[in-house]
Amino acid sequence: MPETIQTVKTFLDREWLATLATVNAKNEPRAVPVFFTYDDGKMYVQTDRTSVKVRNLQKNCHVAVTVYCGEEAVVINGTARIVDDEEFVTRTQEHIAKYGLRLDEQGKDSMGIPLFDSKVRCVVEISPKRTIFW
Repeated sequence: MPETIQTVKTFLDREWLATLATVNAKNEPRAVPVFFTYDDGKMYVQTDRTSVKVRNLQKNCHVAVTVYCGEEAVVINGTARIVDDEEFVTRTQEHIAKYGLRLDEQGKDSMGIPLFDSKVRCVVEISPKRTIFW
């Protein structure tokens, strides 16, 4: 069970899936699985710019994220924002490295998604207000 910030980082670096919960315009929760990276106490999610989760975040920035494996878990309650410019590129590169993605000559992944096209994709930064781990 993670007990320090470093063990939380180690745990999050090795895990691949998280559950991201957002709140829609009707104040209803919505939870979806996401791929993520973790750096300097913040979580990053690479996603489609027009996704429901992004639309929800634009109306209500409060989120919860849970990552668990066996009896270990990390829960982050915090706020989210869309990152821009160089940070978008840096976080996308980290995402590609963590998941071992290969891009074609047009910068698309194996599913044809143009990961570096900021008109299509975005990176959500999640800043914790509270982190729970066990």
